[in-house]
Amino acid sequence: MKKLLITVTLFLTAVSFGFTQITFEADYEYSGTYVELAQSGYKFYVMDVVNNQCRIYNTDHSLWKTINLPVPPDNYLYDIKYVSENLFTDDNSVSLCYFYYYFDDIAQYYTYYMKIINESGTELLSLSQAEYAYGYNIDDENTKLIAYLYDYSVVPYTITTVIYDLPGHLVSTKQTGELIGAPGNAYPNPSTSFSVLPFTLPDGTDKGELQISDMQGRVVKTFDVDRTFDNVRINTGQFPKGTYLYRLVAGAYASKANKLIVE
Repeated sequence: MKKLLITVTLFLTAVSFGFTQITFEADYEYSGTYVELAQSGYKFYVMDVVNNQCRIYNTDHSLWKTINLPVPPDNYLYDIKYVSENLFTDDNSVSLCYFYYYFDDIAQYYTYYMKIINESGTELLSLSQAEYAYGYNIDDENTKLIAYLYDYSVVPYTITTVIYDLPGHLVSTKQTGELIGAPGNAYPNPSTSFSVLPFTLPDGTDKGELQISDMQGRVVKTFDVDRTFDNVRINTGQFPKGTYLYRLVAGAYASKANKLIVE
């Protein structure tokens, strides 16, 4: 009887798995992700680096809004963060934060810029040398934006942290075990000889590990990190040419993966 029960259970499990399917929905030419908006719910947006646009889609993949991102000539769109409602403004319009950069071929250094605009193109904030930024809900009433300014025109480079109070509140889409926003953007990237990987350890952790993986998901190099420094300089000459992913693992947290290109 016990053997028969096990056989029936295995058969029902097999039938159950046989009807479970992963269904293709859509594909996009550019990198994208889901976001939860305070008023309009979940959307999917992509970063069009060729046309300097943020295109926002409904969950059925129909186009909802297109936001043009002013980027000066010879500069390149790098990242989009915090596509939101009622965060940077006190109305229901969509706003976002985006980054672009310029590379000085003669002096051989990058300059990053950050802008916050609303969907009509009105500029709400502009920062030079801002390479990345994070939003934090301090409590139910106060939300802060922390931006990190890097001046690579001097040696050693300097870092300045600036803090802004935001009129709205950050809608949290953070999932258990996921650390949003770390590590920071590598520079230079693409790299030929070295690259610096900035990172931010989450609150309550003093140690972590930066993991570099190939595009097949194999970890090819790890670096132990702590609060002594906020970046790791790596020798990219030891890696074959190609695209790699790097992420920060600290305690129960694992960050999103950023790309590093070795030329």
